[in-house]
Amino acid sequence: MNIYILIGALISIFIGIIPLFLVKRDWKVILIAGGAYILAIVGKAIIQLAFLSFFLTPQIPTYIAYGILTTILEPGFAYLFSRFIKENPETYGIGLAFWENAIFLGLLELPNAFIETTTTVLPLLYVLVIKIMDRTSSLFIHYSWGVSAYYSFWRKELKYIFAVAPLGMVDSLVAYVDLTHSSNYFIIAIPSIIVGIAGFLLIKYYFKLS
Repeated sequence: MNIYILIGALISIFIGIIPLFLVKRDWKVILIAGGAYILAIVGKAIIQLAFLSFFLTPQIPTYIAYGILTTILEPGFAYLFSRFIKENPETYGIGLAFWENAIFLGLLELPNAFIETTTTVLPLLYVLVIKIMDRTSSLFIHYSWGVSAYYSFWRKELKYIFAVAPLGMVDSLVAYVDLTHSSNYFIIAIPSIIVGIAGFLLIKYYFKLS
């Protein structure tokens, strides 16, 4: 068993599910969010596989490319699918986060916790803090993309989605840590939570004006 994967998956599931109780649980909207999220992830995977050597090379252009892919595809598909959302934009944003946290990095990751073994030793508190910061930032960022995509489509004003799409550049830091095998996960966690909160506050400002 890999205790770190187990902790990460359980935290992801918790942070993915709990916000659903803070908004109207419109399952049609949540399923549409799933379509947008899954297609974005598949799109990124196809591009990465097509240029596999480049995306496995630890270099600045590669890190930037990871960020650009996320910045274009995830909010981009959120925007395209927002045409199917007639109401509940907050549920749409929470739904995007649900699919990443509860499903993709939660439930689908659980089997690996029992298949793989723990090969490194890290302080438990360190892992808990990192995972909570990382998944909370994901919640804020996806929420921002969902709400801004809705407003951008229905108000015909792209300024909303353009304002928060660049939050996806935090994936450049994720790529750096993964490809260089760095153990300093605060390189990801701190900037991610900062930009996540910034995006969330910006969207709450827009939402307040609606």
